Amino acid sequence: MDKQKWTKQAEAAVEAHTDGSPDVFMYKMLDMTFDYFDDPEEVVVKAPVTEIMLNPVGFIHGGIMTYLADSAMGHLCAAFNDLPSVSLELKTQFLRTVKTGSLTAKASFLKKGRGVQFVECIIYDDEERVLCKTTGTFYQVDPTST
Repeated sequence: MDKQKWTKQAEAAVEAHTDGSPDVFMYKMLDMTFDYFDDPEEVVVKAPVTEIMLNPVGFIHGGIMTYLADSAMGHLCAAFNDLPSVSLELKTQFLRTVKTGSLTAKASFLKKGRGVQFVECIIYDDEERVLCKTTGTFYQVDPTST
Protein backbone atom coordinates (compact mmCIF):
# COMPACT_ATOMS: atom_id res chain seq x y z
CA MET A 1 0.00 0.00 0.00
CA ASP A 2 1.30 3.42 -0.96
CA LYS A 3 1.11 5.28 2.36
CA GLN A 4 1.87 8.67 0.83
CA LYS A 5 -0.82 8.28 -1.86
CA TRP A 6 -3.53 7.28 0.65
CA THR A 7 -2.53 9.94 3.15
CA LYS A 8 -2.85 12.55 0.42
CA GLN A 9 -6.21 11.08 -0.68
CA ALA A 10 -7.49 11.13 2.93
CA GLU A 11 -6.35 14.73 3.44
CA ALA A 12 -8.08 15.79 0.20
CA ALA A 13 -11.26 13.98 1.31
CA VAL A 14 -11.19 15.79 4.67
CA GLU A 15 -10.71 19.16 2.95
CA ALA A 16 -13.51 18.51 0.44
CA HIS A 17 -16.02 17.18 2.99
CA THR A 18 -19.26 19.16 3.01
CA ASP A 19 -22.26 17.73 4.88
CA GLY A 20 -25.31 17.06 2.71
CA SER A 21 -23.46 17.10 -0.60
CA PRO A 22 -21.63 14.70 -2.91
CA ASP A 23 -18.47 16.00 -1.23
CA VAL A 24 -18.76 13.62 1.73
CA PHE A 25 -15.49 12.19 3.05
CA MET A 26 -16.10 8.58 1.96
CA TYR A 27 -17.31 9.62 -1.50
CA LYS A 28 -14.03 11.45 -2.06
CA MET A 29 -11.93 8.75 -0.37
CA LEU A 30 -13.40 6.13 -2.71
CA ASP A 31 -13.27 8.55 -5.69
CA MET A 32 -17.00 8.11 -6.36
CA THR A 33 -18.72 10.07 -9.15
CA PHE A 34 -22.48 10.61 -9.44
CA ASP A 35 -24.60 11.00 -12.58
CA TYR A 36 -28.36 11.66 -12.59
CA PHE A 37 -30.77 10.70 -15.37
CA ASP A 38 -34.41 11.79 -15.70
CA ASP A 39 -35.89 9.26 -18.10
CA PRO A 40 -35.95 6.77 -16.59
CA GLU A 41 -35.17 8.17 -13.14
CA GLU A 42 -31.78 6.65 -12.38
CA VAL A 43 -28.57 7.45 -10.53
CA VAL A 44 -25.26 5.98 -11.68
CA VAL A 45 -22.30 5.96 -9.31
CA LYS A 46 -18.83 4.97 -10.46
CA ALA A 47 -15.70 4.21 -8.48
CA PRO A 48 -12.34 2.68 -9.33
CA VAL A 49 -11.44 -0.55 -7.54
CA THR A 50 -8.58 0.33 -5.20
CA GLU A 51 -6.55 -1.56 -2.63
CA ILE A 52 -8.41 0.04 0.29
CA MET A 53 -11.62 -1.67 -0.93
CA LEU A 54 -10.19 -5.18 -0.72
CA ASN A 55 -10.81 -7.67 2.06
CA PRO A 56 -8.02 -9.90 3.45
CA VAL A 57 -8.68 -12.47 0.68
CA GLY A 58 -7.99 -9.79 -1.96
CA PHE A 59 -11.51 -9.24 -3.27
CA ILE A 60 -13.79 -6.22 -2.86
CA HIS A 61 -15.25 -6.20 0.64
CA GLY A 62 -19.02 -6.74 0.61
CA GLY A 63 -19.48 -3.70 2.82
CA ILE A 64 -17.89 -1.50 0.18
CA MET A 65 -20.29 -2.72 -2.49
CA THR A 66 -23.24 -2.29 -0.14
CA TYR A 67 -22.04 1.23 0.75
CA LEU A 68 -21.81 2.09 -2.95
CA ALA A 69 -25.33 0.71 -3.55
CA ASP A 70 -26.78 2.48 -0.49
CA SER A 71 -25.23 5.77 -1.61
CA ALA A 72 -26.59 5.40 -5.16
CA MET A 73 -30.09 4.55 -3.91
CA GLY A 74 -30.06 7.36 -1.34
CA HIS A 75 -29.06 9.87 -4.01
CA LEU A 76 -31.82 8.52 -6.26
CA CYS A 77 -34.44 9.11 -3.55
CA ALA A 78 -33.07 12.58 -2.78
CA ALA A 79 -32.86 13.64 -6.44
CA PHE A 80 -36.32 12.51 -7.49
CA ASN A 81 -38.43 13.20 -4.38
CA ASP A 82 -39.37 16.35 -2.49
CA LEU A 83 -37.37 15.28 0.58
CA PRO A 84 -34.25 13.17 1.14
CA SER A 85 -34.62 9.59 2.35
CA VAL A 86 -32.80 7.25 4.70
CA SER A 87 -32.47 3.51 4.32
CA LEU A 88 -34.75 1.39 6.50
CA GLU A 89 -33.42 -1.93 5.27
CA LEU A 90 -31.01 -3.28 2.66
CA LYS A 91 -30.46 -6.71 1.18
CA THR A 92 -27.40 -7.41 -0.97
CA GLN A 93 -26.88 -10.53 -3.03
CA PHE A 94 -23.22 -10.97 -4.01
CA LEU A 95 -22.87 -12.81 -7.31
CA ARG A 96 -19.21 -12.32 -8.22
CA THR A 97 -16.28 -10.08 -7.43
CA VAL A 98 -13.29 -8.45 -9.07
CA LYS A 99 -9.85 -7.31 -7.92
CA THR A 100 -9.25 -4.54 -10.47
CA GLY A 101 -11.08 -2.16 -12.80
CA SER A 102 -14.03 -0.05 -11.81
CA LEU A 103 -17.51 -0.43 -10.34
CA THR A 104 -20.68 1.02 -11.83
CA ALA A 105 -23.74 1.14 -9.59
CA LYS A 106 -27.11 1.81 -11.25
CA ALA A 107 -29.99 2.66 -8.90
CA SER A 108 -33.65 2.84 -9.92
CA PHE A 109 -37.07 2.80 -8.29
CA LEU A 110 -39.06 -0.41 -8.01
CA LYS A 111 -41.97 1.49 -6.44
CA LYS A 112 -42.01 5.17 -5.58
CA GLY A 113 -44.47 5.93 -2.78
CA ARG A 114 -45.25 9.22 -1.07
CA GLY A 115 -43.20 8.44 2.04
CA VAL A 116 -41.56 5.09 1.36
CA GLN A 117 -39.63 4.04 -1.72
CA PHE A 118 -38.58 0.56 -2.81
CA VAL A 119 -35.31 0.80 -4.68
CA GLU A 120 -32.89 -1.48 -6.51
CA CYS A 121 -29.21 -1.07 -7.31
CA ILE A 122 -27.15 -3.34 -9.54
CA ILE A 123 -23.36 -3.06 -9.53
CA TYR A 124 -21.46 -3.99 -12.66
CA ASP A 125 -17.78 -4.43 -13.49
CA ASP A 126 -16.00 -3.03 -16.56
CA GLU A 127 -17.26 -5.95 -18.67
CA GLU A 128 -20.86 -5.19 -17.57
CA ARG A 129 -21.07 -8.39 -15.54
CA VAL A 130 -23.37 -8.17 -12.53
CA LEU A 131 -21.33 -8.23 -9.32
CA CYS A 132 -24.18 -7.73 -6.86
CA LYS A 133 -27.78 -6.68 -6.55
CA THR A 134 -29.07 -4.64 -3.62
CA THR A 135 -32.68 -3.86 -2.81
CA GLY A 136 -33.65 -1.35 -0.20
CA THR A 137 -36.57 0.34 1.50
CA PHE A 138 -36.12 4.08 2.00
CA TYR A 139 -38.11 6.48 4.15
CA GLN A 140 -38.46 10.20 3.42
CA VAL A 141 -37.29 12.50 6.18
CA ASP A 142 -37.53 16.24 6.66
CA PRO A 143 -34.05 17.37 7.73
CA THR A 144 -35.50 20.61 9.17
CA SER A 145 -37.84 18.86 11.63
CA THR A 146 -36.72 17.60 15.03
